[in-house]
Amino acid sequence: MTKEDFLKLLADDKKIIDKRIEEFFSKQENRLDQAVYYAIDGGKRIRPIVFLETIKMLRGQDFNLIDLDLAISLEMIHAYSLIHDDMPSMDNDDFRRGKETVHKKYGESIALLAGDYLLNTAYENIFKQAINDLNIGKAGYYMAKCAGKNGMIDGQYYDIFKKTSYDLSYVLKVYEKKTAGLFMAALVAAGLSLGKDCDTILKLKTYGKYLGLSFQLQDDLLETETEDELNILNVISKDKAKEYLAKFNQEAKEAVKNFDKNDFHVFLIDYLSTRTN
Repeated sequence: MTKEDFLKLLADDKKIIDKRIEEFFSKQENRLDQAVYYAIDGGKRIRPIVFLETIKMLRGQDFNLIDLDLAISLEMIHAYSLIHDDMPSMDNDDFRRGKETVHKKYGESIALLAGDYLLNTAYENIFKQAINDLNIGKAGYYMAKCAGKNGMIDGQYYDIFKKTSYDLSYVLKVYEKKTAGLFMAALVAAGLSLGKDCDTILKLKTYGKYLGLSFQLQDDLLETETEDELNILNVISKDKAKEYLAKFNQEAKEAVKNFDKNDFHVFLIDYLSTRTN
């Protein structure tokens, strides 16, 4: 695989995901429907793409419609978390992805409902597939675990209620839960849905953890103002942060190196950790 092949694959997968999301949310009967579509219409679709490409790597053939619906469920969970994170009671952000946040455009009540709408639709979608396949039920359980009390929600709690002074271990704990959690969900859920063994699942989890940490560290390095936010640059220097980024990238590559047809995932590590937005 060349870099051009990798970028084309990203673009092709995004088009497929966007089309399926359009089919799910194009019917807009009221302002709540409009807000939900507004929230999920956009973004790079990295997490569902990771899920689909992991399916391809593990199965050795292309993904199907059931795989695609599981992938977009993951994107719904991600979109819900962004809506709620942006609200005044949380991060109080006015803009995301170059446009107004949902609560700024539609109001706080609709934003809260839109987040709930997306989260519950994700689980409805997973349960629908899991009725006939226990492995999909296991995958959905893991997604919910990564998004729940011991995953994203815990990470968000420690982010919001951080003390004035915190250390590197605190930052990395938050990042593993809040950011790496959904990357681990994308990798591990793909493996669980295909009934893979414990050793394979552990490698996927490790890869997802370090991929997510690298993603967040690169976000931190791109920030221009860090004083009021949880940011690794508030506890270590930029040079030291880059050393950690290289270390996490190496850990990710080590975890995925023995998989057949792993080219996409190897390219993804450097792509996410060198991006400029």
